[in-house]
Amino acid sequence: MYVCICQAVTDRDIREAVDAGARSMRELRRRLNLCNSCGRCGQHARELLVEITTGVTATAVHIELPAVRETAVPAA
Repeated sequence: MYVCICQAVTDRDIREAVDAGARSMRELRRRLNLCNSCGRCGQHARELLVEITTGVTATAVHIELPAVRETAVPAA
């Protein structure tokens, strides 16, 4: 899957860079030119880097909260 359309960088490219020793976004930018054009790939590339190096997958969590009821404020 493409992570950076501007530079045609795929998740496989990122995995190969990590296998070759990249351990930070700075190293990925240097090796693959990530985030050098529009920058939209940065968040996904960072999540992928963390997932690969730590084995932890980031998952967005959505929590439904009850509506807030307005309460009367006592007069002072």
